[in-house]
Amino acid sequence: MEAAMGLMRRIPPNQTETALSALLSLMPEHSSDLLSQVDQPLQVLCDVDSGKEFILCEYNRDADSYRSPWSNKYHPALEDGPCPSLELRKLEIEANEVFAVYRDQYYEGGISSVYMWEDENEGFVACFLIKKDGSKSGHGRRGYLQEGAWDAIHVIEVGPEEEGMAHYCLTSTVMLSLTTNNESSGTFNLSGSIRRQLNSSSSFHVLQMNTDLSVADGHLCNMGKMIEELEGKLRNSLDQVYFGKTKEMVCTLRPPAELVEMRLPDS
Repeated sequence: MEAAMGLMRRIPPNQTETALSALLSLMPEHSSDLLSQVDQPLQVLCDVDSGKEFILCEYNRDADSYRSPWSNKYHPALEDGPCPSLELRKLEIEANEVFAVYRDQYYEGGISSVYMWEDENEGFVACFLIKKDGSKSGHGRRGYLQEGAWDAIHVIEVGPEEEGMAHYCLTSTVMLSLTTNNESSGTFNLSGSIRRQLNSSSSFHVLQMNTDLSVADGHLCNMGKMIEELEGKLRNSLDQVYFGKTKEMVCTLRPPAELVEMRLPDS
C-alpha cells in the first residue's frame, strides 16, 4: 500500500484515473483505502432539473449515483441516497451561492460545487470543489492553452459548537495540468498536484487563529477565510515549485540568446 501511494504521488494528474484503475485490479483488497486517499481529476455532470453543471467526487457519491447541490437529487435517480439535514442543507445552498461568486472572481469562470454532511462527532464536514478548464474549447477566457485544467478540493472538518466557538481543520488539494502547442512556446506539458493541511492552531497560520474560532460571523465566513488563505499559499507554491523550477532548468539548459551574446570571450 505504501509503494502504491508513492507511485500515485508521482503520476501526472491526467493519468491518475488510468493508474488508479490498474492498481485497483492488482490490489482489490485495498480498494477502499485507495479510493479514499487518492484524489482524482474532477468530473462534471449536468443537473437536468436545474440545468446547471455540478462536480462529481467521492463526497457526493452513493453507489454509482451523484447528488447535485442544486436540486439535492441523485443522478441517476437513487431513492435512498443520503442527504444533509434541513439545517445543513440551508447552509449548503448558501455556500454554493457564495462560492460561485468567489470562483468567478478568482478564476474568471469554471464550475464550483459545495457539499456538506453530518459528522460522527456531532459536527459536520464541508467539501468545496472548483474545476477550471483553461483550454481553448473549455472555460478559458483567453485561450492560450491547448489543454489545461485546475482542480481544487477543499475539505473542512467543523467541530461542534461550544460556548460560541468551533474547531476547524482544512485539508486542500490542487491538481494542475497544462499543455501548450504554438509557435512561440512550442510543445510544452506541465502537470502535478500539491496538498496542504491547515489547522486553526498551527504555527504557520498567518491569521493567528486560536484552536477554536468564534462562530459569531457564521461558519461560512470562517471557512471562506481559511480557503482563501490556503489557496493563496498553494498558488504561490505552484508558482515557485513548478513554474519557477521549470523556468530555472530551461534557462540553464537553453539560456536565452541575449545571455549568450553577453558572455565574455574565452581568454
